[in-house]
Amino acid sequence: MANSAKENRRIRQVARNLTASRLLYRVSTIVRVESEDDIPFWQHVFSISRPGQKVKFLPSETGSGPIARQRGKTVCMRYVGHLNKNFVICVDSDFDSFTRPGVLDKNKFIFQTYTYSFENHHCWIHSLQQYWASLSINDFDFEVFLTELSHILYPVLIEMLTIKAARKKTWNLTELCGIILSSQVNKRGRLDNNGQQLLNEIKSHLATWSKVQTHPTKVACDRMSTTAARLGLTKNTAYLYMQGHCIFDLVLRIGNVLCNKKRNFLYEVLDPSLLHCKSAEMKHVIADLK
Repeated sequence: MANSAKENRRIRQVARNLTASRLLYRVSTIVRVESEDDIPFWQHVFSISRPGQKVKFLPSETGSGPIARQRGKTVCMRYVGHLNKNFVICVDSDFDSFTRPGVLDKNKFIFQTYTYSFENHHCWIHSLQQYWASLSINDFDFEVFLTELSHILYPVLIEMLTIKAARKKTWNLTELCGIILSSQVNKRGRLDNNGQQLLNEIKSHLATWSKVQTHPTKVACDRMSTTAARLGLTKNTAYLYMQGHCIFDLVLRIGNVLCNKKRNFLYEVLDPSLLHCKSAEMKHVIADLK
């Protein structure tokens, strides 16, 4: 109890110092984000939702002891209850909307990505395919590929979210990502017909993996499907709600193979794709900050 009280006092004081530091930085808002990697995304969002406003982005602190082993989001969430209009946090949504509804509340100055993480916004199919097509390398269609991948992922995600909402510890997300990324995208024919061979392999591997998991009831899954649809997760958008690193890395691998070192897929497709993302999820992020 003594250590807990001491830590609460420390967090409260740090929050006060961060709020006051806006005067030092000559900005209107201090924004705590999970890591330095998140800053470009949130800079983009703030430039749209609050043009002209001066903002200072600070990644979550690292330190020795237990705090060094915690994720950036965990560190950010320590400040809940000490936030205000001049000191806010911006975090990845992860699965919180499904498993801990209400925990990410914009009215408490907590802003979220709405997709699993910021990386998903780079992969929004319409802007992604637009930039890819502009390179005129081949006729691979990322919109077709990611839509089909979403159809494969959707039932798996619904069962995983149902289990996680029930606080059970099966359907491990790291394992799921490992399965998706385990297939070699550069094998002959793997990316023909918009990656149909690759999709078939992923589907087969997921079916084998899911057989050994604990399955929730159909009634519980149907309830989660209803919740998911309300939150934006459908058969066509599941790729936006799958772990961002997983989808981003898969798309990057495919793009690099297709480019065959002739163009830079990351800088010419994935990065600019974010700038023209107009998904419903992105619109929610912007609306929250306005």
